[in-house]
Amino acid sequence: MADVAIIIGNGLDLDLGLPSKYSDFIKSPEWQAVVKKVEGFLFDESYRRHSLVAQLQKASKESLWFDIEEEIHKFVISHPTNSAQEIKEIKFEFDLMRKALTDYLKRVSDDLLRKADKNRLAYKLLSNMQASPMSSINIYFNYTFSGSFLEKPTYYDIGKGFFTYVHGSLRDDDIVIGCNRQKDEHVNRDLSFMYKHNMIKKANHVARNLLEAKEIIFFGHSINEMDFCYFREFFKAASDAPNPIRHLTIITYDEESERNIKDNICDQGISVTDLYNNLWTFDVIHTKNVYEGDEEDIKRWNGMVDRLLAKDRHGV
Repeated sequence: MADVAIIIGNGLDLDLGLPSKYSDFIKSPEWQAVVKKVEGFLFDESYRRHSLVAQLQKASKESLWFDIEEEIHKFVISHPTNSAQEIKEIKFEFDLMRKALTDYLKRVSDDLLRKADKNRLAYKLLSNMQASPMSSINIYFNYTFSGSFLEKPTYYDIGKGFFTYVHGSLRDDDIVIGCNRQKDEHVNRDLSFMYKHNMIKKANHVARNLLEAKEIIFFGHSINEMDFCYFREFFKAASDAPNPIRHLTIITYDEESERNIKDNICDQGISVTDLYNNLWTFDVIHTKNVYEGDEEDIKRWNGMVDRLLAKDRHGV
């Protein structure tokens, strides 16, 4: 049983300066190589209608903040039937995209540690966990942290904490990218190779670890619908418990991202008001505000660090 559970999303990599957004990937030479391999077929309208690459290209031009996994989900539900040849072509494009994303993230994260700014909050949090007397479980929903940090323990060693990679890692070339099937959703089973549950190969015990920990920290995770299956039991227990025993801290970029996270939680049937009523503490820390010297956010950060270190005070 771990005292602290840290749930790490892509926002941690972004805080460290890694260009790991899907919008960064879509501009990369790795993605352009994928487009080049299929662009000759895209002149055929019938091919273009079932082309995953064409849909991702279109989405990237319509929005700077597009999400590949959301687009894959839209693609799956909008293609209830396909011929055997079309399924083969879709699978080919999906595998190309997955390999290109792996190659891109490996390239941009290769020197991350040597370039990482130790004044970034992401770096400070993990450094404080090194000094903490508490045991921890680090739950990664991104791919890059394992490839950049854990393969180079001389640069950064998480040490006594346990860690699990929910969606695979660059280290093992087994990244999980796709969508989750929603309840009562009827889709084309021939496209089920794009469902995450068909790519996950290892048990991760996320729900158990969250329920057992007394300090839960989300850093850079949007707590979105696609991943909420991992968090549902924790949020149900935290919002229903009349005897407060847990501290919950969500570290995100700004007030807008805080609202989006709270809306995501509400959309899953969890009362945010009940979380405030039934948690020991429920704090949201905005990294943007901390870097700009906001006293309230700095106070919340220092309060979290005080709990992690028990005796010592490591302020911003």
